[in-house]
Amino acid sequence: MAKRTTGDEDGGNRLFIASAAIILIVVLLGVFVVVTSGDDKDNAAGPQPTGSSTPTSGAQSGAGDGQPPAPDGNGCTPTDTNKSVPTTAPDDVTWDLVNTVALPRSKSAGPLKIDGKTASCYAHTPRGALMAAANGFYRSILVAPDVAPLRAQALPGPARDALEQQLKKVNQPVQSGQMAQIAGFRIVSYTDATTVVSLVNGSETAHSLKSSDITVQWSGGDWKIVPPPTGGLNTPGIQLTSLDGYIRFGGV
Repeated sequence: MAKRTTGDEDGGNRLFIASAAIILIVVLLGVFVVVTSGDDKDNAAGPQPTGSSTPTSGAQSGAGDGQPPAPDGNGCTPTDTNKSVPTTAPDDVTWDLVNTVALPRSKSAGPLKIDGKTASCYAHTPRGALMAAANGFYRSILVAPDVAPLRAQALPGPARDALEQQLKKVNQPVQSGQMAQIAGFRIVSYTDATTVVSLVNGSETAHSLKSSDITVQWSGGDWKIVPPPTGGLNTPGIQLTSLDGYIRFGGV
């Protein structure tokens, strides 16, 4: 049975773990992911490329809007130029298993560069922001105590510095089954400068769904996570009873 690493009962902004071996992933992380409950039957069907969503403006997801992609000078040229907020999951996604968690990679929106555990090169679009939020969040935490991915994928500042110090205390990376899988998403807001992605993880059948907002900012020619001043990489998690209002999106 999974249990909390501390006695704090704030109900959503803590990382749950199943093994004392990584108990030093402390409450100051502020992350919303939880361990899977052990009932993974709902995860056996594979990727879920489409799903329900809240009403939004804009066209269906797609690779382009007729405008040529802008290279970043480093060989990064995503082909997705569609600025509309997606109402379905991207349809060109494959899933990479990174320390037990399936993370999305879009052929058109990125990440187009994988350097060890760090992902980069995202399209300057809502779909690129989605991919950056999912990959940047998980990749920054899954490989602790290695903090290089956090430094590469999050904007610098006091909040990132504090999180970095906490991640250095982790005595081994997350093991199989200790973090919940991505289950869905919703784009809360999008501009070319800043995007807020509500990411859901957990299991609908196991009643362990949680959502949390991750903010990414366009900086240095790519999307980077903006750590909130309260610490961690996301807002406190909110328990959900279903994926209603979210787009189903998962790789396992």
